[in-house]
Amino acid sequence: MTTDQSVLLHRSGRLAKVTLHRPARRNSFDLDMLARFEDVLHELGRDRTVEVVVLTGEGTAFCAGTDLRELADLDPETTMHVQRRTADLVERWYRLEQTTVAAFNGPAIGSGAVIGLASDLRVAADTAFFTFPEVTYGIPLTWSGMAILADLVGADLAKRWLLLGERVEPAELLDLRLVTRVVAADDLPAAVDAITDRLLATSMVGRTMTKRAARLAGPRFDAAANDSFLGALSVALRPPGGYLDGDAR
Repeated sequence: MTTDQSVLLHRSGRLAKVTLHRPARRNSFDLDMLARFEDVLHELGRDRTVEVVVLTGEGTAFCAGTDLRELADLDPETTMHVQRRTADLVERWYRLEQTTVAAFNGPAIGSGAVIGLASDLRVAADTAFFTFPEVTYGIPLTWSGMAILADLVGADLAKRWLLLGERVEPAELLDLRLVTRVVAADDLPAAVDAITDRLLATSMVGRTMTKRAARLAGPRFDAAANDSFLGALSVALRPPGGYLDGDAR
């Protein structure tokens, strides 16, 4: 594992840890990071020794979503291509054979929250919160975000969060069962270990078949297939100054 990469993959027996590693940009996705995460998913998809995968962020943030500074410079055609890839990225993460655990070490913003919510199980530090500010930037939430949010909390609440850009605090994350536990930031590694130890004590076959059964009742990714069109259109029509620098989030 080389620490100069934007997404780190560390394997330890039957457990793997994926770390979003762009702390200077709050672990937001640029094109290089997107490509690296695609490579990691390819590696995990071929690895039959890994049974559980933990996803977390480096530093004080989990993920600030898409790097808006880079997105603002893309033409609509390139944006459409990127949106297709990011939607596919979330679906591939959701459909991994391994059991996935999101460890929200800090804020998860927009599509950064979406990739974490696409995990099977989720635990959060008390410094974590969700917010979906895309509409305030003149763009919709993509990355299949509405499909996942509507599945987890209902379309009406998801719509309210997006339209108002509300901040979802740790207590609400727990009340809505979006996370299984909220713990002090220093206790997050131990809380994750407790979950992964419990998972690894169970049958891989049982867990995999449970995931497959749950997909039948899970988010309908086909319904979000127009994400790429919406994303590209919003770039073409965005108002002047409609994008803010990611650091302002």
